[in-house]
Formats: sequence, C-alpha cells, structure tokens
Amino acid sequence: MASDDPSKPTITKADDLTVGGCAGSQIAANQGLYGAFIMRAKKVDKIEPPPPVAAQPAPPSGDVYVICDRRDIRDRMGKSFPLMRLWDDGKLRPWDIFISRFGKQYFAYENSCPHQNVRLDWEKNNFYEPNYLKVLMCGKHGAQFDPETGVCISGPCEGKRLTQILCFLDGDDVCITGVNINLDVEVEATVATDPNADAVLENNGFKLQQTKREFFK
Repeated sequence: MASDDPSKPTITKADDLTVGGCAGSQIAANQGLYGAFIMRAKKVDKIEPPPPVAAQPAPPSGDVYVICDRRDIRDRMGKSFPLMRLWDDGKLRPWDIFISRFGKQYFAYENSCPHQNVRLDWEKNNFYEPNYLKVLMCGKHGAQFDPETGVCISGPCEGKRLTQILCFLDGDDVCITGVNINLDVEVEATVATDPNADAVLENNGFKLQQTKREFFK
C-alpha cells in the first residue's frame, strides 16, 4: 500500500530491499522510505536429526566373575544364570547365560538361539539333546550345536554359532570374564498365582521359567 504523502517514496516489492522482514523495514524507515513492506524469510535446508544410536554392551571391565561351583553342574548338563549386564548408556539390562559341562570342561554361552533368538533350553536347565547328551539342542526347532564351539551342526541355523563367553575354572569356581556385569543385583522368584504353575523369575520385566533348580544357592 502506497504512502499518503506523495513526497515520500514507496517500496512495494520485497526484492527492492537487501534485508527482509522487520530488519528491512527498519532500514527503509531510516532511509526515509515508507509504505507496505512484505515479510520474507530465507529458505533453509531441512535439518534431519541424526538417527538414534542403539545402545551396545559396555566394554569389558577386566574383572573375573565367579558364577558357581564346579560341582553345581554335572557332566553333560547345563545351568542357566540370569545376570544384569552394563550397557554403554549406563543402564543395566537383563542378560541370560548358561554354562554347560562336557567332560571336565566348562563352556559359557548366551542363552539365545541364533535362529530366532529364543532361549535354548527345552526345559529349564536342560540344554543337551536328551537321547545321547552329546550336543546342545534348541528346544524350539531342534537346532543342534557343538558343545565346545557353539557352532550349529544341524537345524535351521546350521553354520551359525552361539555367542560364547570366556569361561574357565579357578580352583572349584566356574568363572567368566571379558564382560561387564553386576552380580550384586538380586534376582528373586515371585509368588505364582497358580499353585500348579512353575515359579517365575522376574527382573525388570525379564522373566525366566524355573522348574527344577534354583539359579543361585
């Protein structure tokens, strides 16, 4: 809209100003220019937020963790241990492992089948194929694993392997290392509402069936 005073020049196009918006109006007024000024903004590129980075297990602490006594696990048997693992975002998250014995050797693995990431034991603390007790077996689809290496030798994930954890004997103690866990966090059994149902271990929503043995003595 033009000025009512014909002696004053009028600016009607935004492109006539080097600076837009309120700053441009102020500059024009300082120069004695009056009229209707168009607000304009400089187009900026769309800012995309960086994709979220998934948390990862924290680097190994360098500590050695005593998990159980060697006599707690009989030959060709295994035992599950629900632990709390530290992640690089500072949080502790449930982490279920199992330790199996094969002869005089002990092997530790994450309790997760590489086929569908389900628990391996077909019944609580039963990890070996029940007929010959020579290979580890996933209870869901029957995948079989070499007990010493964790490599799947038969089944839907043949060629893949269980995630192995460094495990060794220190006297009578079965120990693991190369991880960052907190053994001070207790895992307690909750009272089952059905007296005929198995007890359930619950830790921050992480549930494990308990049928025959206690996790910790």
